[in-house]
Amino acid sequence: MLAKALLVIALRHGVFRGRHWGGALEHILTLDYDPRTVRANDGKCDALGRLWVGTYDEAKTHRQAALYVIDCRDGDTPRVERKADGALTGNGLAWSPDQKTLYWADTSSHVVYAWDHDLASSCLSAKREFLRFDSKPSGWTFPQTGYGGRPDGAWVDVQGHYHVAMYEGSRVCEFAPDGTLVSATATSAQCPTMVCFGGEDGCTQFLTTARKGASPQALEAFPQSGGVFSRRVSVAGLPVNFFNDE
Repeated sequence: MLAKALLVIALRHGVFRGRHWGGALEHILTLDYDPRTVRANDGKCDALGRLWVGTYDEAKTHRQAALYVIDCRDGDTPRVERKADGALTGNGLAWSPDQKTLYWADTSSHVVYAWDHDLASSCLSAKREFLRFDSKPSGWTFPQTGYGGRPDGAWVDVQGHYHVAMYEGSRVCEFAPDGTLVSATATSAQCPTMVCFGGEDGCTQFLTTARKGASPQALEAFPQSGGVFSRRVSVAGLPVNFFNDE
């Protein structure tokens, strides 16, 4: 069933829908965090049209970031449930092609977790570490070597490979379902933030990047930082799931 909402947006003070481009935002619900220190960050819909949202602990001290699922399939009766917590920066949300595995990263901790996922109930179980990356060395600055970045936004392709933007690592990494590194592709920015797939055949890979806070040395090396990039790939990404509020 197609969604009625053109846009669904998770902001600091709640989750909103926009039914018309440029129109007013309609409040759906407010998540149970303190907006003075926590905000929404990464989000995607599952195959049944429920919106999953991860949050960001801006203080990076109390591990207040959490993962929520928002179910609006009954129209005016939205339901929300907290599914995971104890993180600093929720990111890297994605599902395996059969929706039986959910991935979620804690960027600041350099870890990507995996859970068994039951699509019908949205139940998560059997939490484990899927990937762990080396921490940022004390005092490290660009262009020093010895740091590969930390996991930010991610997407899964039709083979079940997990593609993740490595913030400050100047690369996108692709991992097989068993966690084996398949490829590491250099990016045109030091801080890639999100990788996704699109185009008519799903074989165009898009990458967003960050510019804010980059050092003069990084901007000199990567003058297009902050841009959106694309490239053709041989394996299609999974299609986008749309929000269902009917």
